Amino acid sequence: MKGAVTELAERYFDYLSRSFPVMCASDEFHFMPRAEKAGLYYNKIDNFDADAVNECIFILKEFQSDFSGISGNKDRIARHDDNLEALIDLELLKASVAGILIELETKRPWRNNPLLYLKVAFIGLDHASSKPASGQEELTRRVLDRLGAIPRLLKQAARNINQVPAPYQQASLNMIVDCRNYLLEIKKSLSHDKYRDFNEYLDNTWSALDGFEAYLRSIPLVHDGHADIKDIEATLRGHFMTVRSLAEIFQIGMEEWQKNLRQLKRIQAKIDSQKSWKELYDSYCPPDIERMDTISLYRQEFEQLCRFFREHGFQDFNFNTSLEICETPVYLRSVRGAASFSAAFSTDRREKDFFFITTQVPKMMSKNTARLLRKRLYREYKFLTAHETFPGHHLLDSFRRQLKNPVRRQIESPLFYEGWAYYAESLLDSYEYVKSPIDHLVNARRSLWRAARCQIDAGLINGMLTREDAVGLLKEAGFTQDEANDQIDRFQLNHGYQLCYSLGRYEILKLKQSYGTLLGLERFHRRLLEGGELPFHLIAERFKNLAQE
Repeated sequence: MKGAVTELAERYFDYLSRSFPVMCASDEFHFMPRAEKAGLYYNKIDNFDADAVNECIFILKEFQSDFSGISGNKDRIARHDDNLEALIDLELLKASVAGILIELETKRPWRNNPLLYLKVAFIGLDHASSKPASGQEELTRRVLDRLGAIPRLLKQAARNINQVPAPYQQASLNMIVDCRNYLLEIKKSLSHDKYRDFNEYLDNTWSALDGFEAYLRSIPLVHDGHADIKDIEATLRGHFMTVRSLAEIFQIGMEEWQKNLRQLKRIQAKIDSQKSWKELYDSYCPPDIERMDTISLYRQEFEQLCRFFREHGFQDFNFNTSLEICETPVYLRSVRGAASFSAAFSTDRREKDFFFITTQVPKMMSKNTARLLRKRLYREYKFLTAHETFPGHHLLDSFRRQLKNPVRRQIESPLFYEGWAYYAESLLDSYEYVKSPIDHLVNARRSLWRAARCQIDAGLINGMLTREDAVGLLKEAGFTQDEANDQIDRFQLNHGYQLCYSLGRYEILKLKQSYGTLLGLERFHRRLLEGGELPFHLIAERFKNLAQE
């Protein structure tokens, strides 16, 4: 069984690498596996011609059928059977192909989301110029090939999209502005004296962006209906493979919300009973913070977190890439959060993980929103750094890339991925890295925000919340009216993702409650990560076996 699974998985990953080289090489597209052979195609760009996409759907359904055919009647495979790990691989592969089919055939962002094309175009261009290469000649050739393909890609977008949801249109128009600025950076930085066609390619891409912008402004807007409850439920069941319903997930978010409200009130009473927790949060500024610029502050915090957690249960958890903390690339500023992680694609030592921080806010952001954002970057820097670096995403991605199992090395799960990073934040409290009441207040406030996002993601689509209710939750969590509306618009660009934080951490805490004491925390964490980013019911199966060893 194991050999058949490995052979089929290799064909599956190879096919995706050739078909979607940009999406496979980037963690921006959570439904796509990190198929390793995409690194062979840094000169190619993904093809969204309607016939090609439909052919891809057909081929992926054949893979789906083959995965199901190998697994057979899984109920006959006992938990202690040698085939358990191969069965888990099959379930993971089925979840992977289901996630891609949900995107291509059901949600169909290639038919309604211009951001998909802009991200593929400019992430692909970035990769062409920055991923490891044999020399400058190869880098320049890759950039020219991908630059030359962008006009074709944007023409495909115009053919495929005949109406667009309003939030997608505005986000895309904002990104187009950033992409133009990125092209100017490319023109200044790349050595292209030997290539007379470079400026021509650059001008063609610029013109294609102009044309695409004009097209987006001309087509009808869809103000409702750009998300369907059936799509979210299909993602939960088929891709995330969670047994939780939307109603149950909403309840988890609501219980987390109430727990953190109570926690905030307790902490507020300890610090100053005459002020509300919001007043305490808003007035807090970490000591001596003004003497450091934002990037230096986060670099120092990363080093401190590494030292601390290596002394407290994570001493054998090593990185296989270095981390660079830097400004968010200009083309991503309007579509990424103020702090975000971008994982290396390969284990090549020349490649880095990136922790992006947006200190130069987009021009479309109001001055007040920008001011509040900067303040949060300083108040929450300890927890943001833990989430994005160590022991959060940077550690998790490095661990995944070192796995010997090729299936689990190449497949990520948004539910596990964000759940682990949110869980990593909570370790700062449980390991007593943070001890002051004001740090505990900041942590509880961040958790309140996560709980609001979980409720909004599950509740808006299911009719359990109105938009007014959602705005109210975010305002109660400390955001302004404008910030709340901006966040909800951004959440609607990727329905089903916001609930991953609270639900993922909830499932990890349930596993910890059952097996943490039995295995010890260090062994629990190692066993959790070495299994790969699995659906949680399969992690439970692995832990049941471990408990009997």
